[in-house]
Amino acid sequence: MTCLATVELTKLTAGSEITHTDFSGQQPRDAALTDCYFEHCDFSGVNLRNADLTGSQFRQCQFNNQASELPVDLKFATLREASFTRCNLALANFSQCRGYGVQFDNCQLQGADFSHADFRLPIGGSDLVELIVDQCNLSFADFSNTYLVGSQLTDCRMLEAILDYCDLSQANLSGAELHGISATGLTIAGADLRGAEFSGLDPRQIDLTGVKIYASQGWQIIDTLGIEVESDP
Repeated sequence: MTCLATVELTKLTAGSEITHTDFSGQQPRDAALTDCYFEHCDFSGVNLRNADLTGSQFRQCQFNNQASELPVDLKFATLREASFTRCNLALANFSQCRGYGVQFDNCQLQGADFSHADFRLPIGGSDLVELIVDQCNLSFADFSNTYLVGSQLTDCRMLEAILDYCDLSQANLSGAELHGISATGLTIAGADLRGAEFSGLDPRQIDLTGVKIYASQGWQIIDTLGIEVESDP
């Protein structure tokens, strides 16, 4: 087992490159960690509320060590152009964070709280969203009251995720597992659901106008409506 060095987050400067370091339990608050590179670091239980992580990269980092069972707190953090690759972010608090161009790749995000997060970039009177989440475990994650129009959540496991009043219009959800989701007030019109597994998407309650699915997936919608289909005579 690699022994992790210990460094104070408050002593880091923009553009720092840090590997195999234990930051667990630190309470820097309002930390400025822009354009940094972290690999094999432990952020378990770290208070990063209001932190500025613009442009920073995190690879194979722990944000919720199994030994401590204390997740990182990123509430109100700025994550613009930040990226997370193969990180354990289970139960992480991203509530009301702000960011554009944020990426999560092959991360554990079970139970993570993204409620009221803001991934928009206002341009010319309209809002652009760039959030890329690929091959991540988002089971039980909370995306309630989050604007995710046109975002990408591909090949993600989203069992029993909370999507209440989430706007996923035009989003790419191809290959996602969406069983048991909470979908009160969910907006999903025009989304790409090709290859996704889903249940509970009732067109009587959720606007599925323009949703893209494969023909074989149509039976799931028909089953939801209770329609019995027989072969032509």
